[in-house]
Amino acid sequence: MWNELKMQWKQGGILVRLILVNAGVFVVMTTLQLLVTLSGGQPFPLDEALGLATTWNPQLLMERPWTILTHMFVHMRVWHLVINLALLYWMGRLFMIQFGSRRLLSTYIVGGLAGFVLYFVATNVFPALQQGQYAYGASAAVMAIFVAAATKEPERPIGLILLGSVPLKYVAIGFVLLDYFALSNGENMGGNLAHLGGALFGFLMVRQQRNGRDLVGWFERLLDAIISLFQSRSDSKMRMEKGGRFNRFSKKKKRTERKTSRAQSDDEFNAQKQERESRMDGILDKISKHGYDNLSKEEKAFLFNESNRG
Repeated sequence: MWNELKMQWKQGGILVRLILVNAGVFVVMTTLQLLVTLSGGQPFPLDEALGLATTWNPQLLMERPWTILTHMFVHMRVWHLVINLALLYWMGRLFMIQFGSRRLLSTYIVGGLAGFVLYFVATNVFPALQQGQYAYGASAAVMAIFVAAATKEPERPIGLILLGSVPLKYVAIGFVLLDYFALSNGENMGGNLAHLGGALFGFLMVRQQRNGRDLVGWFERLLDAIISLFQSRSDSKMRMEKGGRFNRFSKKKKRTERKTSRAQSDDEFNAQKQERESRMDGILDKISKHGYDNLSKEEKAFLFNESNRG
């Protein structure tokens, strides 16, 4: 039971964290807006999102370069948040089965960046698309995940109200067409461009992966390097603390343990248990990075047996 819960947490952890970050930012932003209103102050402009929204304006972007990343976690209207997070949860679970939670995070970030690039380039090449100064939201990142899942398994049936079972590829195509047609009505043109950029990236990511090209590997390597840097500092600090404790207690007399046949039996049991747990951790890490479908038959059988162990 513990191994099953552990597997579910490792698989769903990234998805849950992405949802919590988006929801948390929304709560903070709306709370600040409420406090300003209650104090009688002037409410800040929603579109600017307290300096977290990005922009097509190169000069303004130079003053706030962090918004290239922060904009994909910001929502200022509740329905915008609800729709994005519902779609992220729906498609994110399928995506993790296909690719793993590690790739979910990298696709979210790089897909959001791809949406920004199309938004920035298109609005500067075609000034008629410059509708408002700012843009924000997770839609481009979510569309990248959505379209990638649909490209991976285009014929996968999806149950829809009124329509029944529909292949996933048609659902994805429908969402893309809605954004494309919405460009002509002059509303949220920057947002629609970003959605299309994220969708295009999700499609290309899977197609290029089939040809042996990894479009998000650079981000995962960058993330690994950052994590390794912090881990090395943490390990160094831990070694210093252990060294200090050893110096303080090195003069204490060590006790010698008596090993009986029963103790040896316990040692063997503990060794086997540790070996199983180590192998389970390796399989869970493989699922997290590459998805359940990439396990061998033997690994799937081991995972099943361990999950049902009493």
